[in-house]
Amino acid sequence: MHAVTHRRRYRLLLVTVAALLWSLAGLFVRLIDLPVWDLIFWRCAFAGAALFAISILRPSPGATFGWIGVGASILAAVTMAAYAASLTLTSVANVLIVYATLPFMTAGLAWILLKERCTARMLVASAVSLAGVVLVAGQSLRLADLAGNGLAVVMTVTFAGLLVMTRRFGRLHLTRVNAVAACLCVLVAAPLVSGTVPDPRTLLFAAGLGILTTALSFLLFLEGGRHIPSTEAALISLLDVVLGPLWVWLVISERPGMGALVGGAIVLAAVIWYLSPGLGRQRDVTVSAPCGATHACVDSRTRAS
Repeated sequence: MHAVTHRRRYRLLLVTVAALLWSLAGLFVRLIDLPVWDLIFWRCAFAGAALFAISILRPSPGATFGWIGVGASILAAVTMAAYAASLTLTSVANVLIVYATLPFMTAGLAWILLKERCTARMLVASAVSLAGVVLVAGQSLRLADLAGNGLAVVMTVTFAGLLVMTRRFGRLHLTRVNAVAACLCVLVAAPLVSGTVPDPRTLLFAAGLGILTTALSFLLFLEGGRHIPSTEAALISLLDVVLGPLWVWLVISERPGMGALVGGAIVLAAVIWYLSPGLGRQRDVTVSAPCGATHACVDSRTRAS
C-alpha cells in the first residue's frame, strides 16, 4: 500500500511540476517581441531539439510509436500551435475561460473512449474551477474575438484527446510524440516567418519558452497523466490559470485586478479540495495496462480505498 501511495504522489508531482512550468509561458510571451509565426517557429525549434536530445540520452526500451504515435503527434502539434495563435487573436482571459473547460472535455472523452467513470467530487471541483476562471476573465468576452476563441476551443479539445490517448496506449513513446509534434509546427511555420533572426536576448527567452514550457512541461504532464485519471490530470493543470498572472505581476509589475485574485484563489481552493482526501491513500486502483496490437487496455477505475 505504501508503494502504491508513493507512486501516486510521484505521478501527481510530475503533473504539478508540469503545470508550474506551463504557468511561465505567459511571462515568456510577454518578454518576447515576435510575430506569431516567428514565435511558434522558434518556440517549437528549441522544444524539438530538447526533446530529441532527451530521447537520445534517455531511451525508452519497449516504447512504441507507429500510426498511433503519428496521430498523437498531430494532436500535440495542433495544441502547441493553436495555443500560441489564440493568444495573439484574443485576450489571455478569453483563452483561460475556454481552457478551464479542459476537465469537462477530458471527462467526456474518457467516458466515451475508456469508460472511465467521473466522480461527483471531480464534477463539483471542475465546476467551481470554471466559475473561478470566469471571474478572472471578467467581462472581456467579445464577439470580435471569435477566431481566437475558436482556436482556444481547438487547443482544449486536442489536448483533452491527447491526454486520453496517452492513457489508452500505455507504451506510446511520449518523448518522440512531442518531438515530432514540435517538428511539425516548425515545418508549418517556416514558410510564414518574417525571415529575421531575433537578437540574442529574444533567442534566450524563446529557448526558455520552448524548453521549459513546451518540451519539459508536455513530457512531464503526459508521463504523469497517463497513470492517473485523465480528468484529475486536467484539473491539476488549471493551476496554470492561477500562477500565470502571478509571474507576470512579480516580474513585469502588471498587477492583476481583484477579480483575478479572487478567481485564482477559487481555482486553487478547488484543486486542493479535490486532491486532499486522496493524497494519503490509493485512488487509482487499476492502472492502465500497456497496450499493444493484440492486447486490450485495462479500464482505469477511480475509487477510494
